[in-house]
Amino acid sequence: MSDTTPPARPRRTLDVGGLSRTVLFFALAVSALLVGVAALLIGISWMDLVDNARQSW
Repeated sequence: MSDTTPPARPRRTLDVGGLSRTVLFFALAVSALLVGVAALLIGISWMDLVDNARQSW
């Protein structure tokens, strides 16, 4: 019996339209940093809001 498995397909990478992986990595790092800063600011403002609510009671 001969082997009838189909030949392995070559893996296709995502076409990024000329952008290098380094640029994509730095864009991802900057966006993650911005999300972290936004979460920090939301946390600080939330704690300030809770503190003001406790003082008014």
